[in-house]
Amino acid sequence: MVRGRPTSLTIHLTPTERQTLLAWQRSTTIPSGRARRGRIILLVADGVPIAHVAAVVGISRRFVYKWVQRFLEQGVEGLADKPGIHLRRDIP
Repeated sequence: MVRGRPTSLTIHLTPTERQTLLAWQRSTTIPSGRARRGRIILLVADGVPIAHVAAVVGISRRFVYKWVQRFLEQGVEGLADKPGIHLRRDIP
């Protein structure tokens, strides 16, 4: 049993969502960031405390909350990278 402060965040995954997130963990073709976000959601859905999830995944608790909130609002699609401004260096 994982010890830590219980969280009020609860995620109930459908079998399809759980299967998709587990497949991301095994995939070698998806971006590592997306696999990490899937792992966050799986751990929170399994009742692991936020501080432990943050330590295991290697990010801050703030970002755990951010990705959980995005998942709750948008589902699995919300875990994808949003298009944004990417700095590009032109090599002469």
